[in-house]
Amino acid sequence: MPYQANNTMKKTYPVLLLSLGLLFSGCGAKYFLNQGNKKYDSYAYSDAVTQYNKSIDKEPLYEAKSKLANSYRLMNNLSAAEEVYKDVVAMDESTPEDQFFYGKVLMQNQKYGEAKAAFSKYAASVPDDKIVKGLIDACENPQKFDNQLDTCAYSIKPIELSGTTTAFGASPYNYGYVFTAQSIVEGKSERDPYSGMSYMDLYYTKKDKAGAWLAPDYLKGGVNSEFHDAFATFSADGQTMYFTRTNQTKGKVKKNTSDVVNLKIYKAVFLEGEWTNIEEFPYNSDDYSNGHPALSPDGKLLYFSSDREGGYGQTDIYVCAANGDSWGEPKNLGPMINTAGRDMMPQMGFDEKLYFSSDGHAGMGGLDIFKSSKNGDSWTQPINMKSPINSSRDDFSFNIDSDGKIGNLTSSRSGVDKLYEVIYKDPVISAEICVQDKETKEAFVGAMVYAQNNETGAIDSTTTDAAGIAYFRLPGGHNFTVNARFDQTLTNSIEISTVDKPCSDVIKSCEAGKIIALERTTGPRVLDIYYDYNKWDIRPDAALELDKMVQMLIDNPNYKVEFGSHTDCRGDDAYNQKLSENRAKSVVKYCTLRDIDAKRLTYKGYGESQPKAACACESCSEEEHQLNRRTEFKVIE
Repeated sequence: MPYQANNTMKKTYPVLLLSLGLLFSGCGAKYFLNQGNKKYDSYAYSDAVTQYNKSIDKEPLYEAKSKLANSYRLMNNLSAAEEVYKDVVAMDESTPEDQFFYGKVLMQNQKYGEAKAAFSKYAASVPDDKIVKGLIDACENPQKFDNQLDTCAYSIKPIELSGTTTAFGASPYNYGYVFTAQSIVEGKSERDPYSGMSYMDLYYTKKDKAGAWLAPDYLKGGVNSEFHDAFATFSADGQTMYFTRTNQTKGKVKKNTSDVVNLKIYKAVFLEGEWTNIEEFPYNSDDYSNGHPALSPDGKLLYFSSDREGGYGQTDIYVCAANGDSWGEPKNLGPMINTAGRDMMPQMGFDEKLYFSSDGHAGMGGLDIFKSSKNGDSWTQPINMKSPINSSRDDFSFNIDSDGKIGNLTSSRSGVDKLYEVIYKDPVISAEICVQDKETKEAFVGAMVYAQNNETGAIDSTTTDAAGIAYFRLPGGHNFTVNARFDQTLTNSIEISTVDKPCSDVIKSCEAGKIIALERTTGPRVLDIYYDYNKWDIRPDAALELDKMVQMLIDNPNYKVEFGSHTDCRGDDAYNQKLSENRAKSVVKYCTLRDIDAKRLTYKGYGESQPKAACACESCSEEEHQLNRRTEFKVIE
């Protein structure tokens, strides 16, 4: 389970001494309430639950019920928490905070309508809370995140590990994972009073040749202490590890002046088969927690979570840059990443994207996994990775391998924190391409439609159905040029993209206003362009027409064309013949410079032999001379 921030998010482990006065003061509701509060204030929530239930059996005191609900929530027993919170918010003593956490629990239990109502009541009392506005929006449109958008891109399956009750926070190491685990224990001295299970330790596992996960191995050396040790990260050579540990000294937890035990980051090195030479991260403190360290793939940056002073919320993400053999001062990643809530569990992927978990950004409930990219000195708006990566419960500690194909995450979606293997599959996007007759606007049936991948050059083709629709399944992450043909027809082309498209998306060209129009032709198609007197260079007005013609050649890659050029009647025949040939050549050059294959282009000069304006030369107007200084274009194959 991710460590918690502020007073509700740290663990302390005091020895509870019962005085004789308390022991003999009776067994009323307030007695058990006091016993529960001592456990609660020590963050021993599993023990507190027992005492609060005894208190409530005697008398339904508000304080006992409220703290019982909080204890269940912090222990991740959300069904029990919902039941108790429902009673709590109906009590006269209920606070806005009760409403907020009731909404959170309802949201995590996927009761979005009820959660919205609870959040709205809270917002009416605390109108300046920025987080609750995003939660209300998420409850109004849960399908925004929880509609299996990426199930065809990602599949997840549980990592089954023997001997553990919970497993989380896996980090790639030596062709397997180092992860954190807890188990059910009998001995009270080995029991974490927060969860009622064993203290967290670090283990290693990998797959056998058959693809099954091997029984976990306890990490050797000094990294596993008597208290919590969790969330490891490794250098590229596998010789250095950073990990999270309960603040302790001489086998006992170490409290700060507020009677709180914080978390710290430690470094270990691998020597002779064991992790040893344990030393503290230089920016640790007894006054706040540092945890969840994550090295960048090149080892030059160390990201971590902290609830130190000066942050934006309950926990923020920070980064240190390597400075020789030491680390530079921690820098907060800023308000694009960090919120008023919990922002934690950073991982810098091989794809140079930052993956982290947050309950301050809009999500599905609990912690959701987000990704962001570096943008100069800042970060891009975090993107919720949606279902199935995220669920309505806590989802965190996401990482992916260098190929971007296999990774893991931790999720409490099954009711306990559990590791899941993540497998990425290249997405395939559906596309519906609309083809119409250019003149009648009716569906064009039986046209052959071609989708060319602009990056690879690969071409896929199919024909239109009775509705004039051509259906494609296109690989994600690419841009395509699409056109159509049917006997002697001309077509425009459209551009479509599958970049950043979720697998369930369908590209519908008609709805996007991208319609392929087929124009039927029965003979040569002529487009005239014109020239200045005694010149063959392409004028700006002619270039506009030629650009249209070039696009037509791109859209119709099997067409071959001929350019026929002409002059007016002024000048002798031989000169005009040469001038017309130069004009035709200039058109061919214009096209080949725009990547039209010269083999598709032929040209011919006709001199003054085929005037368009048949006038006597000495009486032709300037407008008639202009009509004759032209190049015609026709499809010859």
